[in-house]
Amino acid sequence: MPAATPTRSLAFPTVTRPGVGTIEINPHFTGAAARQAEVGEALLGQWEREPLPEGFVSWSVFASTDGEALLAYGQWVNDESRRRCGVRRPETEGVWAAEPVYYRVYRSLDGSDGSEEPGCLITATFDTDGPERQRYFVDALIAAQPSDARTPGALGAHFHLSTDGTRVLLYSLWTSQRAHAEAAEAGAHDSGHGIFTETPGVRPTYGRCYSLLGSLVR
Repeated sequence: MPAATPTRSLAFPTVTRPGVGTIEINPHFTGAAARQAEVGEALLGQWEREPLPEGFVSWSVFASTDGEALLAYGQWVNDESRRRCGVRRPETEGVWAAEPVYYRVYRSLDGSDGSEEPGCLITATFDTDGPERQRYFVDALIAAQPSDARTPGALGAHFHLSTDGTRVLLYSLWTSQRAHAEAAEAGAHDSGHGIFTETPGVRPTYGRCYSLLGSLVR
């Protein structure tokens, strides 16, 4: 049987893809926009130069719009397949790579009617005091959302829980950064503000806006 090779595209990853058991979030900090394309290509190219490992599903690289960071989003069949492969870091001088964090998708909100494509990814990350706080926080956020209103430009939100119980990642898709800013100005996020800042055992850390550099799919 020939070795599996990935297909490269500019399609955002399917977060709810069947058969995905582990999500790898791999941040890299370039410090300057001029380095993003170079380092992003290295992060993508590392999976194209040799046969794909068993359990690899997809690998996507995003560049932050502030020019400071890259975010690699990997999908794997399960924890074991990811561990067998080991952590890979391409040779890129002057780039600080954080340790990867492993997540599972817990719940999702679908805001898309299928007629629009995502143009940017907005992330927000929270430190949490254990698995119960992770679930409580996400459940409270979803319960606070209006059930009968669609925010223009919002295409979906996916709540990821780290497997060690210490983090929640909100991964939300928008048609554009402008659409997200206009929604914030109109108060679309107000229902969750108190939950973000006042939930015991949960602490907001940082968030960024990203554009997609490329995706590899098995």
